[in-house]
Amino acid sequence: MTVLSQIRSIFYGSIYLTAGFASLPFAALGLILKGRPFDIFNKSKLSEANFTFLWSIMGRPSAAVEKLMNKTISQAYGVVLDLGPGTGFTVHHFDKSKVTKVFGIEPNKAFHPALQAAVDAAGLTDIYTIVGTGVEDSETLKKFGIEEGSIDTIVACMVLCSIPEPKATIAQLYKILAPGGLFLVLEHVKAKGGLGVIAQDLANVVWPFLMAGCDLCRPTEAYLYGAGEWEVKDLKHPEGTGGYEFITSTQGRLIKAK
Repeated sequence: MTVLSQIRSIFYGSIYLTAGFASLPFAALGLILKGRPFDIFNKSKLSEANFTFLWSIMGRPSAAVEKLMNKTISQAYGVVLDLGPGTGFTVHHFDKSKVTKVFGIEPNKAFHPALQAAVDAAGLTDIYTIVGTGVEDSETLKKFGIEEGSIDTIVACMVLCSIPEPKATIAQLYKILAPGGLFLVLEHVKAKGGLGVIAQDLANVVWPFLMAGCDLCRPTEAYLYGAGEWEVKDLKHPEGTGGYEFITSTQGRLIKAK
């Protein structure tokens, strides 16, 4: 990847960073209007409100990202765990001929109305269940029948960058996946080097707060590979990227050993 390309990626990343700061007053105003004025002094609640507002404006993926999402999500089959579907920009990529049940794990309940509308529009109403908790809440997941070896496919699109305790949580997801099950990935990861990794390190001082916990520097690939034994480990940077971008991605699949 050329230096010019790295600079271009930093420029686009700076737009998101600037937007994250600019949305803070609107997020705070939204909390006040909802009768939650003291939440503006709560770092985690303000962060979540800021990301919710920002995502409603800038969350829709580009055509290039849509193509990657379709390539990833359309492989899902059987009983599926859809991690962090947000407002539902991804749900139309599921192949209804392959999936029998989908659990959308979305702890941000402010996203639920839009997510349900997207599920309905995609024709998945009868098989898609929204679960309003994080994947670390194993007790709640069990109430939905989500336990060790119960899931055929896990879908992770731009979400593992923000889950709490990622190493332990990904290890738990590995246990939930059935032997021979599919883990589909399209994720932000730490850049390999160059200007991208320098910019990531600097931006990451404030980025997680502005983006509801998203960590630009997370070694997600290492956490995935180290979660357990895989029959197939096929993660790579998308075509046209080199892993040196400000927002670096990895895409592909892992198949759990039988």
